[in-house]
Amino acid sequence: MTDSNSSPGFSGLQRMDFDALYRGESPGEGIPPMPTPPWDTKAPKDNVIAWHDRGWVHGDVVDIGCGLGDNAVYLAKNGHRVTGLDISPTALITAERRAADAGVDVRFAVADATRLDGYTGAFDTVVDSGMFHCLDDDGKRRYAAAVHRATRPGATLLISCFSDANPVDDQWPRPMVSEQTLRDVLGGGGWDIQSLEPATMRREHDGARVEMSYWYVRAQRRS
Repeated sequence: MTDSNSSPGFSGLQRMDFDALYRGESPGEGIPPMPTPPWDTKAPKDNVIAWHDRGWVHGDVVDIGCGLGDNAVYLAKNGHRVTGLDISPTALITAERRAADAGVDVRFAVADATRLDGYTGAFDTVVDSGMFHCLDDDGKRRYAAAVHRATRPGATLLISCFSDANPVDDQWPRPMVSEQTLRDVLGGGGWDIQSLEPATMRREHDGARVEMSYWYVRAQRRS
């Protein structure tokens, strides 16, 4: 992903240059460069594994904001036909390499998730592990409409995003999404929420134990 203000044609993102982040540069004012993004675990996320195990991933799959590609690679390894889309060309270089190393075929491409030009009616499942909360309010609404256009009747939308239950952290501010925002944005974009579950993830980062609150969402496309 990358900042809409630094890359014409990509819009709706909060002010952070994700392509700079993936290049190891500062992604925004006051944010230090990171040699490795904190979400790079080189493994699929637990929520994506759970979605697959529950049988919620079906048909042609798009991984929106696929980043370094680990979720897309996991789903391809499990027999799904997967397209990985991200706004960061730098991230996709690594994603393509990881797919090749894993011996799976994933189509990766640069795309704006608030538009998804060229993908009308292309997918049956949308996997979004950590992209939705990166959008501003207008971007979220355009995203919901874009993924509706990009999917077929009966499609499933699976989202993992930061919850507003997270405490405010001035050192590393996180975007926050409320339950009402999810219901309003997705409902207004043609999606019926089937399940909306709070979740907590605990992990080590820079020697400290970090706890983060998420929403896990499953929604069905309204015809």
